[in-house]
Amino acid sequence: MNASFPLTDSFGRRIEYLRISLTERCDLRCAYCRPARPRSTSTDLLSTDDVVAIARAAVGLGVRRVRLTGGEPLLRADLIEVVRQMVALPGLEDLSLTTNAQDLASHAADLAAAGLRRVNISLDSLDPEVYAAITGGGRLDRVLAGIEAALEAGLSPVKVNVVVTSPEALGREQLSRFADLIRTRPLHVRFIEAMPTCGHAAYVPAQRLLHELSALGELTPVEGPDGGGPAQYYQLDGCEGTFGIITPISEPFCASCNRLRVTAQGDLLACLFSPAGVSLLPALRGGDPVSAVAAVICAVTAAKPRRYGDIAEPSGIVAMHVIGG
Repeated sequence: MNASFPLTDSFGRRIEYLRISLTERCDLRCAYCRPARPRSTSTDLLSTDDVVAIARAAVGLGVRRVRLTGGEPLLRADLIEVVRQMVALPGLEDLSLTTNAQDLASHAADLAAAGLRRVNISLDSLDPEVYAAITGGGRLDRVLAGIEAALEAGLSPVKVNVVVTSPEALGREQLSRFADLIRTRPLHVRFIEAMPTCGHAAYVPAQRLLHELSALGELTPVEGPDGGGPAQYYQLDGCEGTFGIITPISEPFCASCNRLRVTAQGDLLACLFSPAGVSLLPALRGGDPVSAVAAVICAVTAAKPRRYGDIAEPSGIVAMHVIGG
């Protein structure tokens, strides 16, 4: 490990980003995220103190960005307190949240007041019936209200994640609706190639995505809203916001991977496709949880693989609602 930066893996990648899943519970059931019959997820194993201790250990090692994920993190009753305590950690530069936004409209202002900086919102269709079918009954109007509430609360950037599961999802009318969404709003709509989770293996390659988007108008490559991450961003002529493309399948970005993940069960993963993680629970239940967790983080970082293909077949990935995306 590089002495100048504690969390440097054996391939020279600096690990500066941690995703923590707060819960496996979710009020939606997207096919690419949750299996048809998920295991019981009635108990969240990580307490508020656990989550903060994990973040404190990671930040002490050089992590600068933390994202709270799920499941649906808005289902955690202690979410505001988690945010409030985490933003107070010395050295943490960026705290963000991923949500399906079904209840974001009633939480955005409180989250911003607690110190949350930005938010990613899952939104796979702007057709109410299609959205409800994809999500197992989700309401599009609630997501749109959540987006407006996030903007009003000053959360920035607000990113909208669209997992493209079939070519039909890229119809001209549907893409035109997304263009309308960013035309007068500073939103960043990112189209993501569907990954082989929960048995879902279909995806639309990036070149197909770009071809369809270019039919809407002139696309100009631009820098992302936060200057980093795997997305390639484009400005569509006449729009305030941007489109982005994320290509985990056709153009993997493993060589620049800078992240670790903690599941809601307390397992630390070096890679999204890791067949198993290392439990942080023993470290959290000891007398010095921060130091103990830090030691586990260092060990897992040292063993981080070059790319996910070195670990397991993608078909073996655990459900996304367990990992936290």
